[in-house]
Amino acid sequence: MTNSNKADFNKKLHIVITGATSGIGKQLAQDYLSADHHIYAVGRDDEALKELKALGATPIDLDLMDRDKVIEAFAKIEHIDLAICGAGACEYLDMPNFDSEVFMKVMSINMGTLSHAIEGVLPKLIASKGRLVGIGSASAYVPFARAEAYGSSKAAIHYLMKTLQISLAPHDVAVSLVVPGFVETPMTKQNDFPMPFLQTPEQASRAIRHGIENGDEVIEFPKKLTLPLKTLGTLPDMVWQQVSQKLNKK
Repeated sequence: MTNSNKADFNKKLHIVITGATSGIGKQLAQDYLSADHHIYAVGRDDEALKELKALGATPIDLDLMDRDKVIEAFAKIEHIDLAICGAGACEYLDMPNFDSEVFMKVMSINMGTLSHAIEGVLPKLIASKGRLVGIGSASAYVPFARAEAYGSSKAAIHYLMKTLQISLAPHDVAVSLVVPGFVETPMTKQNDFPMPFLQTPEQASRAIRHGIENGDEVIEFPKKLTLPLKTLGTLPDMVWQQVSQKLNKK
């Protein structure tokens, strides 16, 4: 599905990227900088921020969990055409011990950083008739063992972004939900299970940038992983439960 509210990438855009000091966010920042757009790189890694500053970005060292500081920092940015919210965390739960502290930590980080960022950038996006982009995950399509916290947070992000597509349309703000499969990042290095169709950060950035430029409301990649998972999600519970159990055993 596409949205007609497309940014003109032939002109210099002002782009905010959260989670810009690692993984997909860092690659997006580098690629948009090479295309001569102005990047506000939001993150906590000082060395990565220095690297991006040397490439022409405006670095913003910011704890996205601190709502007041987020609102204050983004209020200082004069103009925003595009905001890509990519900060997040992943921790797994090992049953039969349900660690509610870990669960709430992941939920709080993934939803907190996103919601604070949205509140901060939204006035600017309404003024520019811009686009808001949130990073979900293909893990939200079907339940996977050990991913109770991460998958729940991503399912919440999917609901939020799809709801915002409806509620922000009258305000001329376009909204895109990014649904990546496995991407080779510092976050996925902890994974001790097979990651089919693993993408590089370069491949992920290319898919996201293409989807944004095309005005896509949902940007899924790689299709050879996301489409089967979506199909599994529509099947009876017994089917996807068996698949998930087999993947977990591996």
